Amino acid sequence: MKLLIVDDQSTVVQGLLHCTNWAAMGFTVVDTALNAVDAKASLLRQEAEVMLCDIEMPMESGLDLLDWLRQRGMTTRCIFLTAHAEFKYAQEALRLGGFDYIMQPAPYEQVVDAVSRALDNVKEEWAALELQSRGAVFDDQKKEIVETMLRGFLLGNAPGSSLTAFEELSLVPRRERECWVALMQPLRWKQGEEPWELSLLSTAVGNMSSEVFTPLQVLSVTVAIPAEQCLVLVLQSRVGEPLEADYITRQLNYLQSACAQYIHCEAAFYPEGPQPFEQVPEIYQKLLQQRSENVALKSGVLLGRPAEKAPEVFRIPQIGAWQKLLQAGCAQAMEQEACQLLDKLTANNQLNSQTLRYFYQDFMQMLFSLPEKKRQDDMFREPEALELYRNGMKTVPDMKALVHYVASVWDSETEESSQSTVEIIMAYIAEHLENELRREELAEAVHLNPDYMARLFKKETGMNLKDYIIQQKMQEAQSLLCTTNLPISLIAAKVGYTNFGHFSTSYKKFYHKTPQEERSAAL
Repeated sequence: MKLLIVDDQSTVVQGLLHCTNWAAMGFTVVDTALNAVDAKASLLRQEAEVMLCDIEMPMESGLDLLDWLRQRGMTTRCIFLTAHAEFKYAQEALRLGGFDYIMQPAPYEQVVDAVSRALDNVKEEWAALELQSRGAVFDDQKKEIVETMLRGFLLGNAPGSSLTAFEELSLVPRRERECWVALMQPLRWKQGEEPWELSLLSTAVGNMSSEVFTPLQVLSVTVAIPAEQCLVLVLQSRVGEPLEADYITRQLNYLQSACAQYIHCEAAFYPEGPQPFEQVPEIYQKLLQQRSENVALKSGVLLGRPAEKAPEVFRIPQIGAWQKLLQAGCAQAMEQEACQLLDKLTANNQLNSQTLRYFYQDFMQMLFSLPEKKRQDDMFREPEALELYRNGMKTVPDMKALVHYVASVWDSETEESSQSTVEIIMAYIAEHLENELRREELAEAVHLNPDYMARLFKKETGMNLKDYIIQQKMQEAQSLLCTTNLPISLIAAKVGYTNFGHFSTSYKKFYHKTPQEERSAAL
């Protein structure tokens, strides 16, 4: 679905563009225009389901634009935004079939609510058209029911015959035809954004997958597996022709790019097929195993390949040297060498779950064979440290986090200890206030797991990490407001706020006064 934002003020356009996560609402395309001419060009390229439009614009008004698209039979839901309470505008908007009319300035929540209602209206129309064309009645919750039934089949809790009714309605693959199964593993999210709930991610990916495959006569069904925090796509040709591996790879690569672009999620796809539909549960288990081998957390479309014979025994030749470095008080040098070796093994495709487990075992054996017995015994007493110990063999980032923790603890107990982890975090925050400063960015700076890093920070400082970041940003903003003549919008950018309204709200919440009031008081 497409959302079009039209306003002759670029600041208004940018504010609306970033006021919410439009992709999460189901929009795969969000376009903008600064005038009616550009808006028409956008609509001719692809009709928009919803349009946010200013009324008063140079040359041609928003009302003229709505009249133009209605003459061409477009059913776009138009939500007008205007700062002028003119009855004639509202009257004309109503005559032309405008969906809503919002007086500016209005909270972004009001705009998002109007768009949400417009989307519901679009979906209701689509549902009505579908019912008319098929002459069938679908339950409002058919998607959830189909997903639940298919999940049961995937997990081996229900036979394929339980899907017969949905098979006749073309909602699930047909059992007599071959299909492909692709497991999607969310890996990383764009800096500054929180990971989506799996159900929400399933909806967004399902919508995009349908747009990618449906025009090519391919049925695409998306199923969320909460226990594994993954999605499963089942793909089958509607015309009976088997789907080739090159085609599946090409389309999944496109879907992976769309996920990165529209929902800011970097993911790995593991496809397998074509196989009879009845074998889907076995394929799913095979793909879970393939996922576990991706210890380097590589993204993209990862086709299964014949496994190379693993060495009988994998050993780290440098392990003796690392032990000597620890004994000499050079824990940071040991950490650097260990991480470089992990990177080298990853680049040479020599790491899988087995070799990483050998790496972990050698490292821990080296650590516990050191004579400083009490130091090792105390190292993993805390729950956070024990979590690092347990997870070290799962992925390369987990192993690096464990190595870093060992190095930092070892250093902290030497006479000339280096700067503490919390001090490094604080220094990094002070030097990068212009960034959004998400947990993942800070964790990467100190080579720690984000959750562990946040808990460590709170334990050492007694303050929530997010609250500390806001405190530092607000204090810097206050200093700039009171001691410089910089524009307030530039000050907002200097402390990591691209949305001025968000900055003003945060500042008032922290100091109980707006940035403008602070500036006025300082004059």
